[in-house]
Amino acid sequence: MGSSVIWALFWIYNLKDQTDGIVKLFLNFAFGSCFIFLAMLLTSGARMPGLNGLLGAVYIGLFEMGITFLLWLKALKLSKTTAHVTGLIYLVPFLSIVVIHFAVGEEIFFSTLIGLLFIIAGIILQKR
Repeated sequence: MGSSVIWALFWIYNLKDQTDGIVKLFLNFAFGSCFIFLAMLLTSGARMPGLNGLLGAVYIGLFEMGITFLLWLKALKLSKTTAHVTGLIYLVPFLSIVVIHFAVGEEIFFSTLIGLLFIIAGIILQKR
């Protein structure tokens, strides 16, 4: 519950902040990196990860956090209301499953497709 309160306060403050969205993202990631480094120093000591760990961190930083957040900000700016874009966020996990299926061969279960139908139905219902 504590992290939910912190997260809510972050978004409330974020709405009032008039700084450019890209600058805010950069500052959030920069300070987050500093806090992670500090936590590493306090818990396990500072050491460089192996090549696989470093490549994984770069991938997550670029594709799962950085570029996707920039695209999300752009979509919000281009839409008339946030309601036009927010329904799309529910489809992202299913798109990820499809990518993972083709990239590493993970099985897509029938129950996943049923869940996708419920989500699509909910998005359509919300639009009406």
